[in-house]
This record gives sequence, structure tokens and C-alpha cells, in this order.
Amino acid sequence: MKKTLLFIFAANLFFAQNAGLLNTNWQVTKVVGETFNDQVPPPMPYQQLTQFNSNSSQVNLSFFNTVSANLTYSGENMFKVNDKACTLADYWGDNGEVNQFFGLLCSFFIKDTNYFYTIVNNGNEKTLTISNAIFQEIHFKSINLGTKENELFKVVLAPNPVKNILTVTYSTDITSAKIFDSSGKLVYDKKDENVKTLNIDMRNFKTGTYFIQLNNKETQKIIKQ
Repeated sequence: MKKTLLFIFAANLFFAQNAGLLNTNWQVTKVVGETFNDQVPPPMPYQQLTQFNSNSSQVNLSFFNTVSANLTYSGENMFKVNDKACTLADYWGDNGEVNQFFGLLCSFFIKDTNYFYTIVNNGNEKTLTISNAIFQEIHFKSINLGTKENELFKVVLAPNPVKNILTVTYSTDITSAKIFDSSGKLVYDKKDENVKTLNIDMRNFKTGTYFIQLNNKETQKIIKQ
């Protein structure tokens, strides 16, 4: 009974601390560092969205490419990065500004490092600041997604973990599917499918963690057994 009450208390404490973080869609507004000037996101036609997933304790940060990291929440307004992967596709729509900005986002998250965050509610909008011990920060603002935008992020992967065939179901047409290994290397690239369900043969993939990116937007983690 005592263990049950302790578990309930700990769970309530976790959600009390992180409810604003987990239940909000975030968008990067700038990156701050002592060794470089404040960097604001360059213009880009693709959706940029950051979400903290409560079920998997994972953050997915999208800015053309994607940063995916597994987290452990270790105190009030604090988390630790357990591992991280960044996709590495090149954006050719400018003179390298998008690639350079994403490089800052990717390098900010480091394995086995603690981060602190603060959330400020400004009425119609919330702001989030994530900081590390070397005085670098990523700033976000909250965004509201319409019904159509929310549908873009409904993905079902089954089975996961997967041994043989991975079935990917998406709420909109799949126009491209890319799979990256844990180092960010592209190991699978499929384009112009225009289907809502895609079967991917993963029998020859090595055991480990992979990340699948659909339509250059949504990224999900895959465990290959």
C-alpha cells in the first residue's frame, strides 16, 4: 500500500512539474550562446514543431531535420538527455542558413547532460527556455495547431519493436519515408508513395534504434530486434 501511494505521489509530482512542457506544441524562436550572436530561425516552408512526449519521455524537435532525444526528468524543471539522434538531410532552398541553424539545435543536446527549463505564461502565449551549464539556451513559443496540422502528426508503427516487416500508418498520404540509424546516417529512402499505409522490410537491418521520418516532418523511433 505504501509503495502504491509513493508511486501515485511521484507520478503526480512528475505531471505537476511537466504538464506545461508536455501538453504544448512549441516552436523555436532563437538560439542563444556566449560564443555566437543570438540566432533566429531562417525562413523555411516546412513545419517546425517541438513536442515532449510523456509516454516515451522523448523530445522531437523538427526544423527541416529532426532532433530526437530520450529524456529522464530528474527534478523540478530539469531533465537529462540519455541519447540523441539528428537526421542529416541537406536543405537546398537557401545559402546554407537552414542547415547552419539546425546544426546549432542538434549540437545543443548532448548525451548524459542535464538541462534546465523555465515556462512563462504570457496570457495568449507561453514561452519556454531550455538552458545548459555552458550558458547556451534555446527559446520557444507555444503554437496552436489546427485540425489539419494536428492530423499530420498521427502515426502508427506496428509492430514496434519490429523483427521483420514494419507497417507504417499515417493520417495523410505518405509522400516520402526515410529511416536513419542512431548516428543520423540515412539507411532507407522511399519517395512518392502517396499511400496511407506503408510496409517496410527490416529483416536485414541490424539490431538497434532507428528513426523514421515521414514527409520530411514527422519523426518516430523504431526499435529493431
